[in-house]
Amino acid sequence: MAHKLFSLVLMLVLALPVVIFAFAEDEPKAPMPAEVMQKQIADAVKVYGEKKEVYRKDVLELFERKEKNARDKGDLKTISLIKKEKDAFFENGKDPTLFFVTDQKRFLELAKLDLIKAYEKIIKDCLKMKLDVEAEEYSKELEEIRTVKVKKAKPIFLEAPFSAEEAKTAQKELAKSLGKPIEAKIDLGKGVKLEMVLIPAGKFMMGSPASEVGRSDNETQHEVTLTKPFYMGKYEVTREQWQPLMGDNFNKRLSKGEPFPVTNVSWQDCEDFIMKLNAKTDGGYRLPTEAEWEYACRAGTKTAFYFGDSLLKSDANVNIDSASTKTTGKYKTNAFGLYHMHGNAREWCNDWYGPLKIGEVADPKGPAKGVLRVDRGGSFRDNVSEARSSSRHGSSPADGSSIVGFRLVRTP
Repeated sequence: MAHKLFSLVLMLVLALPVVIFAFAEDEPKAPMPAEVMQKQIADAVKVYGEKKEVYRKDVLELFERKEKNARDKGDLKTISLIKKEKDAFFENGKDPTLFFVTDQKRFLELAKLDLIKAYEKIIKDCLKMKLDVEAEEYSKELEEIRTVKVKKAKPIFLEAPFSAEEAKTAQKELAKSLGKPIEAKIDLGKGVKLEMVLIPAGKFMMGSPASEVGRSDNETQHEVTLTKPFYMGKYEVTREQWQPLMGDNFNKRLSKGEPFPVTNVSWQDCEDFIMKLNAKTDGGYRLPTEAEWEYACRAGTKTAFYFGDSLLKSDANVNIDSASTKTTGKYKTNAFGLYHMHGNAREWCNDWYGPLKIGEVADPKGPAKGVLRVDRGGSFRDNVSEARSSSRHGSSPADGSSIVGFRLVRTP
């Protein structure tokens, strides 16, 4: 009996799959239960979450190990597939964190299947040797393995229309998956902070329906998909935030009254500000695309404004009674937690101004060239219809205006 039990243990060891974890050394590791492997992945993601370049190197090494294993087996088909996957990853600039998590969870599913097959073989061998008690014990363990759920990477994606509750839930899930805050605060110096809000990827109808009051012909309605999440400024960039980077000399032509949004800045002035901000920080800041701006403004709504189809003076800072002026932090936020997407100050976008594309579009960036740059959202001097979510304007990128400012976005 002892000899048979020893044989069983040996068979189990030989039958179990060899698991190579992506952060492991080249030598193979002992097999481990799926739930233990899941914890190791979670720990690795937590440790490496902020180290994109290190992570990218790890992904490259993962591809190299896969290629080596395939070469050792003489599996030319697998080598070709791995090469295509690697080229697609690096050419498209995919996020190494999400790639690694997805790859490892796929690996876990395969490891679990191999483990189940190994147990099934051992149970079958036990029954052949009439070791019913042992077969029953292994059967119980097999049932436990079958019930282990390998969590799959769930993409955080919103499809309009969606509720404020769904928006908040998606923000929380996305922040957790990225290991980043929903609201980030960036130090600009002199005690000044730039606040940004995390916006999940999603799909929405850009533009306005023919029935919308105040619409223009340049608002052709069409479906747009934004495939990547992004951070967006909680407010327009303020004069207080402008000064630490651009200095007081530049700011002399700006009317005083902090913390109002900075205006009288051209599109090119905004680009200069962004260049200095990127040099001072980890970089990645930019103006939003027109599609990103409208998606973030709507926050899941299909109405003219994110609070409905009509606007009262208590809803947004627009020219209803000729008494409006710029402000910061007043009025209600939208479902994403953004202020002043309607009225207050128009906001520069990165796109050249031109006709909107028709049909389903992913991550649109506007025309390749043009004369005017897009500004969005309306201002304290504009009428109600110009502050709608879909309202579009074009302005010379070399000129500033007292009603045009900007807010920033950044890819997490």
